[in-house]
Amino acid sequence: MAEEFAAAAIGATALTVLLVSLIVLYARVLPSASWPRIISESLACAAPGVLAWLAFGPLLSATMRTVMMPSLALLGGICCYLVTLVARSAGASFTRSLVYSAIWAIGVFVPTTIHTFEPFASSQPFGLNPIDHGGALVMSVSVGASMLAVLVVERKSLIRGARMFVPVPVGMIALGVVVLSWLGWLVGAEFAIDGFVGVILVNGAVSAVAGAVGWVSVQLINHGVISLRSLAGGVVSGLIAVTAGAPLLTPVSAAVAGLIAGAVACAFTVRRGSPLGNQLRFLVNTHLMGGSIGIVALGVLATGSGFLFTGQTVIFQDQLLAVVATASSSFVVSSGCWWLLSKVGRAKRVVRERVLTE
Repeated sequence: MAEEFAAAAIGATALTVLLVSLIVLYARVLPSASWPRIISESLACAAPGVLAWLAFGPLLSATMRTVMMPSLALLGGICCYLVTLVARSAGASFTRSLVYSAIWAIGVFVPTTIHTFEPFASSQPFGLNPIDHGGALVMSVSVGASMLAVLVVERKSLIRGARMFVPVPVGMIALGVVVLSWLGWLVGAEFAIDGFVGVILVNGAVSAVAGAVGWVSVQLINHGVISLRSLAGGVVSGLIAVTAGAPLLTPVSAAVAGLIAGAVACAFTVRRGSPLGNQLRFLVNTHLMGGSIGIVALGVLATGSGFLFTGQTVIFQDQLLAVVATASSSFVVSSGCWWLLSKVGRAKRVVRERVLTE
């Protein structure tokens, strides 16, 4: 019991630090404002995820352990913060972003998290029991699909204007803290201090490095230039790719997953002449593609149970169908919700110069 609480405390602390470091790292996609305003609005957008889980999680889950609740509430805060980034970057008002965060938390985060961390409950849809150690289905696939939904709805209305400036040293520190806190969450997500801790840390670090290598390699081949953003994109892609299976992969498998995630995310993200578009596609592609690749890769690479070890495709099919079902439902709910909210607020919107014409 003491080990469970220790692991849960590590996870909760890591998620708290991760939220703050992501706010700093991702601030560059938001319209320019004072740092106190950016931080306060970001924390406010995260709050519905925490509150929704604390209110509905214990009621709707059948076998979820009490020790898991604080960490999953904080995970909800991170997801709600992330899911509002594209909307806020598009110029949506703080009120509309906050309402969207609250609806998304109840309609998408809570049910997806229950299906992820209570995989064998009778409420599991379609009979799927996906493997997902760190919540990649909700943290990456659901979030990425919902970001894509907002981007599709707002594509012709994205505003051009000054973005938040994040100094390189601050960005480097934030990226380092993101890596460390993400690894801390993967350790805490075990909800036990056991022999898998070392495996999780090694696989997380290897996948992050491999993700950076994959991203940088593709960008050098296609564009001949890289930057700090290239490193950040690759590292985050690698971390996302290993989230679902950190204790279930070998270092070689983790490197393969991270390398593919970084390379694919870069190929679909970086384009010439579209700085803001690249930033927004970065948010969508690193989360949606990185998470999807990591989850599906478990069906092939999971030690002792993946296709390479057993020759069976059952797990691969479950992983793939879980990604498709999660992404589709999140996209439909989010696009419908944001479309209605955008219609309500359209009359009050300030018309500005468009961006993202390609």
